[in-house]
Amino acid sequence: MRFPFVVALAALLGACVPTAPITVVHVGKTRAKQDGAADPVKMRRPPAESYAGVRGGAYVVRDQEDWAKMWKGGAATGFPQTHDPSREMLVVVATEDAIVTRLTISRAVETAELMTFFVRQTMLGEGCVGKSSERVGLDAVITPRADKPVKFFIEDEDGASCGPPPKAEIGCRIATAQSWSSKVTAKAGEVVECELAAIATGKYELVDQLLSLVDSPPGSNAKLSYSKGPNRATLALDTFGTYAVRAEATDEAGRRGNATALIEVVPKKTRDVLVQLTWADVDVTDPTAQLPRVLLRVAQEGPRGQRCSAEVPVPGLCEAKARGAYSYMKIPASRRKLPLSLLYLDERAQAGPSPCVNVWFNGERTVSSCDRDHRHAEDRWEIGTLETWTGKIVPPAPAKAPGADAAPAKAAPPAKAMPPAGAK
Repeated sequence: MRFPFVVALAALLGACVPTAPITVVHVGKTRAKQDGAADPVKMRRPPAESYAGVRGGAYVVRDQEDWAKMWKGGAATGFPQTHDPSREMLVVVATEDAIVTRLTISRAVETAELMTFFVRQTMLGEGCVGKSSERVGLDAVITPRADKPVKFFIEDEDGASCGPPPKAEIGCRIATAQSWSSKVTAKAGEVVECELAAIATGKYELVDQLLSLVDSPPGSNAKLSYSKGPNRATLALDTFGTYAVRAEATDEAGRRGNATALIEVVPKKTRDVLVQLTWADVDVTDPTAQLPRVLLRVAQEGPRGQRCSAEVPVPGLCEAKARGAYSYMKIPASRRKLPLSLLYLDERAQAGPSPCVNVWFNGERTVSSCDRDHRHAEDRWEIGTLETWTGKIVPPAPAKAPGADAAPAKAAPPAKAMPPAGAK
């Protein structure tokens, strides 16, 4: 039940009689039905600001003691002068639930045995954000005094929708190009221009828009340069790898919309082999994205060959660095065959983010492969054997069935014929 009522019991001033009970019934989105014939009760509303400090609950106030029970910490102001308690009583409903935007005592009826109040509870609309500084779940009425049991029916209704959060779009282009895109391929030394477009279609107005560089390759010193306000910026690409530029729009309720552009910078022509680890099936610029930890490794030939990675560098075998979700490896020009693998430090779910290995040689991408198999921690993805003079990878040989290498069994020699019975 979303309405956290605290039941306040009413007592007659100075009378030694049992306290008239209060009952609260939450009926949800159905409409409560009154029992039998009942007479309508006249209601009038006192100034609402007089009750802003009331704690959550349903109250019937007939005297000073009832009045004191409503307040947080028992700190009550003087008894209100809005009515005569000998002839009238104050009825108050309040909630501290942030999802409730309004409480309204819509009507009241009375029978000989019972007074019933119908309360409408308006819930926070779709896409709306409640403000803790605003106390809106409160209503009070004054009715003729009745020293009898009181029942409250709480009915829910949905508030009006505040619409979707703001939408942010981003487009980037090489300075000499005409078309904008969220995926750009460029060369080191070129300048890319990015622009943010934000749209607010909901109830709240935009209050902030920003472009930011959220990822760049190891060794890069590139920064966004803002020449036409926060919605437009340029980026000088200074090294090979992937750059990510995020566009973010925020409205006055704190709701955010964002989009990301990826700029892939291809390397210059070189006989060195460049290996890049990226991710598919996930937005790597999302800070909440859960990526398994992995280690990209290249090994020397032979069972005792050393392995080189970003954690364990081996001079002459590779130079490796990791930055954010990406890893980069440079293998010096040579004529060697080097096994390339990926070690999983965490489990990778079947439908989770997929690590991808891209190999570049002489300015061209020669390999692009992703692993989408379920992996346990300590599993290895054997990518294959890298030919350093071509930049190509020879896939590992498929596993052989048990016993496939065993020598075929020799045929048994033919059985010798038994001599006839009695033969010598």
